[in-house]
Amino acid sequence: MEKAHRAIYQTRRRNKPVPASVQGAAAGFGLSLILNCDLAIASDDSFFTLAYRHIGLSADGGATYFLPRVVGERKALEIALLGERFTAADAKANNILNWVVPKDQLVAETAKMARKLADGPTFALGVAKKLIRTSFDNSWDEHSHREAEGLAACAATEDHFEGLNAFLEKRKANFRGR
Repeated sequence: MEKAHRAIYQTRRRNKPVPASVQGAAAGFGLSLILNCDLAIASDDSFFTLAYRHIGLSADGGATYFLPRVVGERKALEIALLGERFTAADAKANNILNWVVPKDQLVAETAKMARKLADGPTFALGVAKKLIRTSFDNSWDEHSHREAEGLAACAATEDHFEGLNAFLEKRKANFRGR
């Protein structure tokens, strides 16, 4: 269990976006993994469940920590205590997923999302991820200070200069993660 929790921790602390792509069932720890990823896409035939109640367990993988932060406390209690299956459409409606696509388009749409992330200003994306992920841990004063530090760090990157020049030259930026 400790190794599994370490994997969750590393996913959340990674300085680059971590996407999830789901086809089929995401049950128990699989649902926890999705909750810990930064973006999530699933095929329309996918289904989800926390299901631990059916085997006499509570939950793991950070589900009881992250689920209420994603769906709200009352919905998290429903999902955990009843252990019912829910559809990809339900998962999207409850902010567990960003996108639901037809099964035959999942691979292409996942690749498109991954390419957009990889082609972006990865340092800035990592800073934004960290700021959002830690926003509930800090007061507004502390968070605004960290946000200003993050912006200053991004402003000193080659990607910022490339993005600014691309904007002024009306062309697509060619970010390099520096």
